[in-house]
Parts: sequence; structure tokens; C-alpha cells
Amino acid sequence: MFELLRNIFKPKKRRTIEHPVLGELQLEQGSKGTFWLREAYFDGELTICVDTVGEALPSDAQVKFYQWVMSSIESIYKTVAVELESLHHNMQSKAVDAEWKKSFRLAGFDVPLEGNRNLSWELTFECLTDNSGHLYTCHFENGTLADVSIDT
Repeated sequence: MFELLRNIFKPKKRRTIEHPVLGELQLEQGSKGTFWLREAYFDGELTICVDTVGEALPSDAQVKFYQWVMSSIESIYKTVAVELESLHHNMQSKAVDAEWKKSFRLAGFDVPLEGNRNLSWELTFECLTDNSGHLYTCHFENGTLADVSIDT
């Protein structure tokens, strides 16, 4: 009887993999389906969520999407700058530094199925101008910025 109860309440071991490009990933179940998660354990690390179906491993196209974001963050920032900087000004009552990386750091992003930029995905910046821990999340739909939200 106790063995049965122990097995019922025993924490389930999560599936983890070591990806050669994306690092250590853990399979998670979210409200919109499964995804591979690379958590940020230290300040300055990125949280990455790679959408998947079932337990499918990240595809080559998803790895390319990850590499695109990492190599294109300056140009991606330019596409969100007006909205992001406006919200920052409203929250902080000061402008973003001319060198935006003094005001924000890339904290994480989603990698959509098959790296398809037209699917829904998000990019999150952490505010560095105070110790509030504000996160500005840029939501993309159909390849363009749909909105920016603030997590306080």
C-alpha cells in the first residue's frame, strides 16, 4: 500500500537533453502545448522557449531562428524601439540611453515551430535603469510587432 502511494506522489522526472547549439533543455508542458525550456540560472543568461509538438526535438529551422535572433538583435531592436522606448519613458519618466544596451538587456525569447517568423513568438528585454526587474515583452504576430507588455 505504501509503495503504491509513494509511486503516485513521487515527483515525475522531467525529460532533459543537451542540445549542441541551444544548451541544456528541459521539456515542459504549457497552456499552449509543449516546449523545450532553457532557463537562465545566472544574471545575463537567456531564457529560451522552443515550441514543439509532443516530444519532438528542436528542428534545424528552429536552430537557425535562434541564431538569427542572436545575430540580428540590433536590427530586431530597431523594429520594437519606438513602442518599447515609449513604454519605458512612461514607466521610468526618463528616456532610453542612446546606447540602448545600457537601458535594456535581451532576457529571453520564444522560438516558434519550425522557426516560422509568421507564427506567434515573443522577445523579452529586462530593464536595467533601476532595480525593479521590469520585463518588457514584445509580442510578434504574422512577422511584425503586435504589441509590447510590461511585467512588473
